[in-house]
Amino acid sequence: MNGEKTYTADDLIRILSTLQEKEEPDENITVAKRLRDKVTVNGKTIWLSGNTNQDLYDKYVQLLEKEGLIQRIDPDDDMPLLSKYLDQFFETYKTKQEQNTLVNRERIIRNHIKPKFGAWRLDKITTTSIQKWFNDLAKTYSKETILKIKNTLSPVFDSAVEDEIITRNPLKSKRIEICGREVEHHKALPKAKMDEIKAGLMSLQPNVRNLGGLLCYTGMRFEEALGCKFEDFSGEWLTIRRAVVHPDRNQPIIKATKTATSNRIIPCPEELKNILSSGPQNGFVVASKKDPTRQTPLSYTEARRAFDKLRCEFNIKEYSAHDFRDTCATIWRENGIPLDVIARLLGHAKTETTERRYVKYRQELLDDVRTQM
Repeated sequence: MNGEKTYTADDLIRILSTLQEKEEPDENITVAKRLRDKVTVNGKTIWLSGNTNQDLYDKYVQLLEKEGLIQRIDPDDDMPLLSKYLDQFFETYKTKQEQNTLVNRERIIRNHIKPKFGAWRLDKITTTSIQKWFNDLAKTYSKETILKIKNTLSPVFDSAVEDEIITRNPLKSKRIEICGREVEHHKALPKAKMDEIKAGLMSLQPNVRNLGGLLCYTGMRFEEALGCKFEDFSGEWLTIRRAVVHPDRNQPIIKATKTATSNRIIPCPEELKNILSSGPQNGFVVASKKDPTRQTPLSYTEARRAFDKLRCEFNIKEYSAHDFRDTCATIWRENGIPLDVIARLLGHAKTETTERRYVKYRQELLDDVRTQM
């Protein structure tokens, strides 16, 4: 630990964790020269010095306590640390959530919550400490990400209040303000671009062509398009009854649709029939090349590669698969289809969601209105 090295706060916590694995710090190791280390904590650079490793160890602890990065715990104190209580809460009350939800929640806990507050006593986590944390996160992360962190952590504090461990949930304060980068997830492709994509699909490889057709004409979620089978088509209709997700990134898992209303029947346009009829007519519409029977859906890597090829082919790298869903809703609305029907086609239980997040007013349409005024 000597030799004038520079340590960050994370480095110090890792060093302390290693030292604490010993039954007791070694107080007997001394050197002729006084030990010195340069550390950077919360943006401040400080020199620490001591005659022994134990001296430096104590200085590390004092510094991290002072900066609010660790807390000294009384072994006789029964106030739980957030990390332990959080694990107990989710193991007891949140075990039946969807696999995707479980994986995303674990990622938030592992990457954000535990590194910041895992070693804190529940009663020491205040509104002020959380707000400072959110302010730091806002420099790097989107507002949406910080909201997900808040929504993951808040039920834990609610439970601790009910268990009479703490008196109030620090996240319920009106002082909490969440900032961060605004990310636009819902946007409609321009009409000319959609026409170009539809006209060019037949020249693409089968999986890319079929995936593009489903996204352009049905308003399906990406995972629903991956779960679509040829047996789901019947005459003029298509039944959406399953989805394919990748909670562990690559291995596909076949599951039910997102909600009860997501299991729905929608019209199948003639243009989509023509696109899909140019290849095999069995198994998954977008199937893994590794399975000649077409009974295996795309892996995560295969799915991303297929969509990336679609984006590169038509120069739409700034658009997501979900944006095709918004585009379909916008086209239907521009064509005079009632909002409640669009909600049914998208699998929404409420038209408010459809109107607020999916139906867009494209710039070219507004330009047309302007010229008529």
